[in-house]
Amino acid sequence: MPSNLSWGLTICTYNRAEYLMQCLRYALKQTRLPSEIVIVDGSDYWEETFKIVADTYKDHWEKIRLIYEPAKVRSLTLQRNQAVELSQADIIFSLDDDIYMHPKSAGIIMDIYERDVDEEIAMIGGHFVDSHPGEEHVKQSEPGDINRGSFAGYVQTSLEKRLSVDHHFVPYGKRVNGDAPPKSVQGLQVYPSGLVNGGRTTFRRRFGVQVQWSSLLRYYATHEDSDFSYRMSSFGRILVAPQAEFFHADGNERQFNRFKVNTIRVRNLMALHRVSSDNKFRSSWRLLVSFCFFMGLYLLIDPARKRFSLPIVRAYALGITLIPVFMFFPFRDFYAWYLEQQERMYRTR
Repeated sequence: MPSNLSWGLTICTYNRAEYLMQCLRYALKQTRLPSEIVIVDGSDYWEETFKIVADTYKDHWEKIRLIYEPAKVRSLTLQRNQAVELSQADIIFSLDDDIYMHPKSAGIIMDIYERDVDEEIAMIGGHFVDSHPGEEHVKQSEPGDINRGSFAGYVQTSLEKRLSVDHHFVPYGKRVNGDAPPKSVQGLQVYPSGLVNGGRTTFRRRFGVQVQWSSLLRYYATHEDSDFSYRMSSFGRILVAPQAEFFHADGNERQFNRFKVNTIRVRNLMALHRVSSDNKFRSSWRLLVSFCFFMGLYLLIDPARKRFSLPIVRAYALGITLIPVFMFFPFRDFYAWYLEQQERMYRTR
């Protein structure tokens, strides 16, 4: 028999009250409401936002536990870990503050977890769509939807797979995630995923407390979700539920220089290998092969998209030159050195 589980929403925010309010608005319109909402706010004016949240949705707080705390450390990953520690729910929906759920999304995801009575599933990701909740949208492609007889469809699908986070992320060792959903949920619309990224993450809290997001990655912490879900895969399967629809309002992506974003992404990946890999020579080779591949791929893509300064190509080329430094230089304190590097990159974004 399916178990009866609770779900809690955790949100980390920083100076984006307008997005936070919309995220909460759609969370509180779910057909299955959360048992709790935990918000960790890194803003200077967090008390003002807390008052607005408490007053605007005051009719909900008798049935839903609200926890609103200032960030102990102003950092995406550390704020997420703080929120997980504060949560008491069985299943955590860890969303960015600019992620808006369609009304049935929480119910769909919770039904999957509850059917998984043996707890073979560690994480479930939602599916991004192109519209706010309630708006009409064109159904996006899912596995199995492509016309395999179409050459254009084949090329498009191949490129999408190559450009996905699952391929940008270089694993530290052998993947441990299963290739198929557990038998208990195979009748539902779910499919296996190597990783879950982009602030649409849900997971079993008892696993998440053990794994946590890497404290090495701060600020614009690209690859933090990939790393978290990769390590979570040692506890169980990772699935995506295509009918659980999420909209990304994109609250910050366009504020960042493309070269800097991809430089941070490349450096973060090397840093994660430095601290996580048990074979640095193997990791160095894997990173080199991956960076060369994407540098070659973006030699075509950057000009095609009229990015004639080749920002992504340059980011991967820089990454190649830095592999020996990241993987083998005898730093006295690699953590402290890399935190300083991130601060410098963030200040000059």
